[in-house]
Amino acid sequence: MVSFGFPLALLALPLPVMLVFWGHGREAAEAPALPPALSEALAAASTGAGTRVSPRLLLFALAWLCLVAGAAQPRLALGETVTPASGRALALAVDLSGSMERRDFVLDGAASDRLSAVKAVASAFIEKRQGDRIGLVLFGDEAFSASPVSFDRSAVIHALNESAIGMAGRTTAIGEALGLAIVKLRDDPAAQRAVVLLSDGTNNSGSVEPEDAARLARDNGIRIHAIGLGSVRQADDGSPLDPSADLDEATLKAVSDISGGQFFRARTLEELAAAYESIDRMEAAQAAAPPFVPERDLTALAAIGFILFMALAMAPLGRRLSA
Repeated sequence: MVSFGFPLALLALPLPVMLVFWGHGREAAEAPALPPALSEALAAASTGAGTRVSPRLLLFALAWLCLVAGAAQPRLALGETVTPASGRALALAVDLSGSMERRDFVLDGAASDRLSAVKAVASAFIEKRQGDRIGLVLFGDEAFSASPVSFDRSAVIHALNESAIGMAGRTTAIGEALGLAIVKLRDDPAAQRAVVLLSDGTNNSGSVEPEDAARLARDNGIRIHAIGLGSVRQADDGSPLDPSADLDEATLKAVSDISGGQFFRARTLEELAAAYESIDRMEAAQAAAPPFVPERDLTALAAIGFILFMALAMAPLGRRLSA
């Protein structure tokens, strides 16, 4: 697709025709001065039989078209919109343990399990992170990489939406999940690196302690933002019923503090969304560059066309062709 940096210049396209009509019928002294070759071409066109167009006049018209197009600064789009890299890399670590099936969240007006709420909110979070490189770690009894750290946000969202409770086991290996996320980011060249950990349990599986993983993250300049998931509800008799009794807030807070991140408590869908919004602001780019479309400047090509067509129009060959 061709665009123009100065499209107002295109208004000059009909100028030669206007000059011809203005000079038609006026005295020779008052008529606009034109190059001899152009005057001859116009005369031939006005006296020629039928509708045959003078080749020389056509060459002059093409030369004028190139001149005006060049003044309008033509540009050719080379592809789709490109979002510049932000210099940020994130790894999301999402808990798939058995407790994530508890239906203590409300999504679209209906009771929802915790993982479905996480998928809805985290997908929106990922979609907004234009220019970021994002990876996904899923964990239960053990942790595994569901998506590498890359610019392909749609692949991360797809991997998250395809995840299921218990697919990595029913227990919670927080330390191993953090360790794997840190390995993903440790050698990444991004200036800003962070792990977003979401869990509703306590570290009861794996051989890595969450605090040790947090210290490793700190030593490598990686922040950990932890979100503790689960509500506090009431039983039928009005007594407190805590579906989040297994949540180890102290450990999640310690992990965040050690690494320089922040801990969030999400008891409702709104609090979960607010937590992701806060992380989005904390991990914002210092100077985000706007998206752009790669373009090639065609001004030089228009100039070459002008010179070529003018040379052909002024050459003796042009005179022979118009005879």
